[in-house]
Amino acid sequence: MSVIFKAKLKAAKTAISEKNYDYAYDLCRDLLELDESNYNVHILLGVSCQHLGKWAEGDKVYQRAMQMPKANILAWQGISALYEASGDRDKYEQALRNLCDRYISESNLEKAWETMQKIIQLYETPQDGRKLVSILRELTAEGPYHKLLAQAEAPKETEIWERMYEVEYGCDERMIETETKKRKTRLGAGTAAQVRAEVRAEVFAQSGVLETLAGLVAKCIEDGDMEQLLTNEQRFFECLDDRLDVVEQRDAAVQQLLNLASDLVTNQRCARAYMLMIEMADNQHDKLVPLAESLITLFPDAPLVESMRLWQIDGSVDVDAASSAAKKANSPFAQMLVVVTAARAREHRRCVDAAVSTRRLLGIFEAKYGVSLPLVRQTVDLAAADAFMEIGKEHASDAEALYRSCLEADPENKRAALGLGLATCALGHLEEGQVLLRRLVETDPDNGRAWGGLGAVLLESGDAEGSIEAYQHAVSVEPETAMHHAGLGAAYWQMGGEFRTDKQYAFGSWLAAARLDATLASVFGGLGKCYAEQGDSERAKRCFVKAMSLDCTDSESGPRLADIYIRSGQDDLCEKLLVTATDAYFSLPWAWRRLGFLLLRQQEYERAVAAFQNALSANRSDCVCWEGLCEAYLGIGRIHTAVKVAQKIVDLDSSRVSGHWLSARACMQAHLVDKALGHFDQAQDCTAANDNLWKRPLAIGRAECLVALTERRFTDGLFAQAAQASFDALRVIKDIDAEFLKWSIVLSACTWLVRLQAQQHLVVSASKEIAELVQIANQQLAELKVPQYLAEITEAAALEPRVNQQHGSNVYNQLELAELAARLRVLLAESTSLASTAWTDLGYVLYAWNTQFHESTLLLEKTQPMSRALLKAAGDCAVAAIQLDTNNARAYNLQGSIATLTGDIALAQHAFIMATRNAPLSAMPWANLGFLYLNYGDVELANKAFARAQMLEPDFYAGWLGQAIIAEQLGSAECVDLYEACLLLEGASTDIADFGYAQQVWKCAVERNENANLGHSRVLAHGEQNRLLLGIYAARRFVARSNDSDGAGSYLLGMLLEQNSEYECAADAYSQALKHVSANDQRRWAILASLARAQCSAEEFAASVDTYAQAAALLEENQWDIPVTQWFGFLLGRSLSLFFAQQLEESLGMFEQVLALTESMPEQRASVGVMLAQVLWALSTDEHRQLARQHLVDTMAEHPDYSSGLATLFAIGMLSDDADLVSAAHNELSKLNIEGNHDLVRLESYLAILRNDPLLGRRSLSRALYKSPDDASLWLLTADFDVLCSRDASLPAQAALRLFKQAVRGHHSWSSAPMPSVVNSAKLQVAVSALNVQAQCSDDITCRKSAANKAIMYQPWAEYNWSMLK
Repeated sequence: MSVIFKAKLKAAKTAISEKNYDYAYDLCRDLLELDESNYNVHILLGVSCQHLGKWAEGDKVYQRAMQMPKANILAWQGISALYEASGDRDKYEQALRNLCDRYISESNLEKAWETMQKIIQLYETPQDGRKLVSILRELTAEGPYHKLLAQAEAPKETEIWERMYEVEYGCDERMIETETKKRKTRLGAGTAAQVRAEVRAEVFAQSGVLETLAGLVAKCIEDGDMEQLLTNEQRFFECLDDRLDVVEQRDAAVQQLLNLASDLVTNQRCARAYMLMIEMADNQHDKLVPLAESLITLFPDAPLVESMRLWQIDGSVDVDAASSAAKKANSPFAQMLVVVTAARAREHRRCVDAAVSTRRLLGIFEAKYGVSLPLVRQTVDLAAADAFMEIGKEHASDAEALYRSCLEADPENKRAALGLGLATCALGHLEEGQVLLRRLVETDPDNGRAWGGLGAVLLESGDAEGSIEAYQHAVSVEPETAMHHAGLGAAYWQMGGEFRTDKQYAFGSWLAAARLDATLASVFGGLGKCYAEQGDSERAKRCFVKAMSLDCTDSESGPRLADIYIRSGQDDLCEKLLVTATDAYFSLPWAWRRLGFLLLRQQEYERAVAAFQNALSANRSDCVCWEGLCEAYLGIGRIHTAVKVAQKIVDLDSSRVSGHWLSARACMQAHLVDKALGHFDQAQDCTAANDNLWKRPLAIGRAECLVALTERRFTDGLFAQAAQASFDALRVIKDIDAEFLKWSIVLSACTWLVRLQAQQHLVVSASKEIAELVQIANQQLAELKVPQYLAEITEAAALEPRVNQQHGSNVYNQLELAELAARLRVLLAESTSLASTAWTDLGYVLYAWNTQFHESTLLLEKTQPMSRALLKAAGDCAVAAIQLDTNNARAYNLQGSIATLTGDIALAQHAFIMATRNAPLSAMPWANLGFLYLNYGDVELANKAFARAQMLEPDFYAGWLGQAIIAEQLGSAECVDLYEACLLLEGASTDIADFGYAQQVWKCAVERNENANLGHSRVLAHGEQNRLLLGIYAARRFVARSNDSDGAGSYLLGMLLEQNSEYECAADAYSQALKHVSANDQRRWAILASLARAQCSAEEFAASVDTYAQAAALLEENQWDIPVTQWFGFLLGRSLSLFFAQQLEESLGMFEQVLALTESMPEQRASVGVMLAQVLWALSTDEHRQLARQHLVDTMAEHPDYSSGLATLFAIGMLSDDADLVSAAHNELSKLNIEGNHDLVRLESYLAILRNDPLLGRRSLSRALYKSPDDASLWLLTADFDVLCSRDASLPAQAALRLFKQAVRGHHSWSSAPMPSVVNSAKLQVAVSALNVQAQCSDDITCRKSAANKAIMYQPWAEYNWSMLK
């Protein structure tokens, strides 16, 4: 080593001591170049790299140093310091281990222990617990570093084991908490308890705590430290008990657990060990006594201590105290104590519930420890079986199963044998039960319980004498047993006769039982029956009360006491009794059933529903309960549910009259009238001929149902069926003695019959029922005393003159019967509210008489005085009704209607306002008030009233009608929609609404025609077409319903039909209108003109010419002033009819007059000029045709853009073979920028056919389709062209039909102008023509018929469509 080398080495050491690590690093690098094998240089360089953060280089330097022959401990210390500084814990641990091993190899155990402490401190954090345990385990006897514990500073091995246990146990707990918290938030994770149990099982399965504790216990045994040994054995026991479910070798683990528990108990340690040994004692008294005493003494706060103290008392334990103690312990033994305690206290239902809990806990315990506790299970099962038998026969099967289970476990168990005999008898197996019990008394004659059981069985089988004998044996064997005396009393009671009445028998036995045991509820129930038999109801009641105080679920005393309370009107006591019983035990059908009917009577329907449902949960076949449930559902308004429940009753017993009756009632409230009538019929079939109980309610119900059916049929428009239903109702109710209800139904039926007379001229024939009922009513009125005020009212509007004046008219006969029925209801009303209603109904009948007189126009003058008298009498009835009930809204409404007719506006307004106040949810008074305001010009108030009526009842037609009339007066477009709403309301539309809607539809159609382009004036969108058809329907119905005395309805119908191209039907309607118009009425001329126009459109040209002549003659005769536009239309129509009738000269003269009129109507001059030219051409002479050509040229000179004129020139050119004219017209037509110029396309196709050049026509059609591919009319032209060319036209026809369907899906308003292509596609004729083309072109007969049927569907009035079916 040179001097320079030594100097640099010394300088490097100095630099490091002065912390000049950069300089030291450079020096060391230089030194390595001089001598790369120098150990000291490597150590100094490693220190420099450590402080300069050159970890990789430092690692390499130290690794080379450790490989050198002169290597010493400095290299291992250095690399450990390097890794510590770098923060690489894994490498640092390994370096420390290497250092520790180096120290051990050098026998420096003190330094080795210090190094091991550094390793341990490295993993002291909670998250590194598992690693720390593995390191600590290396210090145990089996580990490589065990010798380090020999140092004075090192802990004992026992402390190492305890440290391992603490760390590992803490790791388990933290892992459980962390993982549980994480998993609880996952979807479908389950409850928190389930998640925690799952995590605990997983963590315990991977834990080494049990192995650690086993090692700790072994070390304690080795060291001989008993105190520490017992402490660790307790830890081991508790951990093993907690983790027994995850131990692999269960049997060995259980045995080890029991050994530990025994050792701990022997040394009086660990409360849990005592509790486990108590459970394992299996209810063996000699084992339990010392365990209980030690547990109570040593561990007074243990969970099971309270239960063990109660067990030591043995006999006088309160059930609640036992239950409270069991909740703390969660122990099978503690729960078993609850079962035994409840059985002794005769709380049978609590005993059963506790037995269920005990069996559950027992199952868990036995499954966990892999043991069987037969004595505990037998104790619980026998107590539960006895309790089931005491509860009632419905649980006898449960008791039988438990008894058999006990006998299988212990065939000599007499208690189980006795119970099995009683249970089999309760299940109806009397012979088997008797055999079991007789066998028992034969083997053990002194078994009093067996004799008592045999007596009970014989009593159940009907052998009262044998039962008495058996019970007497039982009494002789066990005279102090109250149950035997009680059974003997029951046997005497069943014998009847003197055994009931003579107090020494039944009464004496029950009395003896009561003296022996005053806690037997059945004894006091028997005494109550005895007192009831003797007529001492008060004592009987007290006995039943006593019985229920002892056992509030007693199924014999409870129903009897409840019935006593109900008969005496003590509903509050009855409800308290029943609620107490159901609170004590839920499954008590008799209590729930009586509670349901009690609540039903008190109109507490919601609670009644719950009560009946609870009763039915025990017995689903109880029809009476189902009936109560149905009534309750009807009470709360759940009608459809009530219908289902009623159907359930019928399904259970189809012969039950009450079931069908309830079903009918429910169906009526659900508006299922036909179904309700069917149930009434079935109920009638189920009723015996002499059964008067159901005769009256069924007749009343059926009659009411028939009246409801009348309303339904009326709403559906089936008026004849409605009338028949009303007559059936009269027939059914005729002989019933329920007077007020009877005449109420008669009144309703007659009211409907009167309304039916007005529908479509329906003649409701007279019936003998009406005549008979009139006779019965008159006879009954003669027998009753009529009050003076009623006599005065009826005399003022005498009935007889009204009836005689009509000569037996059916409607007046019905009104007569209705009035008689209303009078009888006034006399028979038993309450003020009914009387007020009856007066109101009488007033409405008198009001209906007045209405009928006004509708009979022939008698109107004769009936004016009588009408006034009727209105006065009706008003007096309304006043009488209001005096009886000031809240009678119907009476106020009647008063307002009468005041409106008589002109008393103030009274009418007051009456209608009072009606709205008393019936704020009724729409009728608001509508009447609206019409009152409307009649007197107050549109704003009328609109508010109608709006309120609409809001209250959206389906009430009067509100919509009033709004429609207001909208019509104001000129609003909404009136069409409002009238349509009136029309579409089910069965509610009136003549006013029908006529109003039809009139508005016509006005909209006229406006549409005025705004449309020329040539497309009658094209309607799909929505408009539907509305037009609905308007036709409304007009037809108006004509059918009303007299149409002025012909306005027929005239309106004709115009609508003409708009829909139904010209023949329109002509018939116009002809009908003429019948109602006088000869000097100017409207007759307009109707004749319309009739002529319709006849011309229907191709009845001769008739049209004659009708036009009649109209002209009528106009000439009366010299009426006709507007210019009407006169122009009349002359133009007459000209066309003459033209089509081949009266060309007359037509020419008429067209000349029309052309003269166009001087004042220049917009019509072009079209008239073209038509005049066509007439001239039709005259066929060269002079006329030349004149036609010249006239047309002159017209087109004035109107060069008139496409129809150019098309006519084109046609004239083709007909005269004038190529120049054809070419000129074609060029002019081509210049017109008209979208979808059909005239040009059609003429070009005709020209192509005439020239026998189909390609020319195809090109023209293709160009047009290219410009307007969505125009169905162009596709139809293509189809027609293909037909003319004898080609297949099905594809273009199909395209036209598809575009038509697309166009009509849009609903356009009457005033909007849709695209021309949509207008052309939406023509109804497009669809019909396309279908006709399909029918012509198809070879398949089925396809042809299908196309023809569709065409008929679109135009059923077109004969050509029908001809396609041939």
